[in-house]
Amino acid sequence: MTKYAIVTAISSYRIRYAIPVDELQKLNTDVPVEGHEEEWAMDCVTCGEAEEFSQLHIGEQILDAVVVDEDAMLAQFDKDNDYLADWTKEQKINYVRNWKFNR
Repeated sequence: MTKYAIVTAISSYRIRYAIPVDELQKLNTDVPVEGHEEEWAMDCVTCGEAEEFSQLHIGEQILDAVVVDEDAMLAQFDKDNDYLADWTKEQKINYVRNWKFNR
């Protein structure tokens, strides 16, 4: 049976947001934004209300690696990609076998 190496990594990005201060004030006209611009802007980002301005990929940190058999790989595939549940076993294996990133 074919074996697979599964590597787990975390990818980090620096993301910036640019928010006009006058637009922040419109969010709450009862309280002056002056002196609290950064806090209000961070709240908007935390709440997912702001569009990103730019991003930079910082890198990946590898957490671990493990070698598993095909059945374990397919079980992990199904767990991680539940939206592909209707794929056949052959489709999943073909997807994984096409692993190499071509630039």
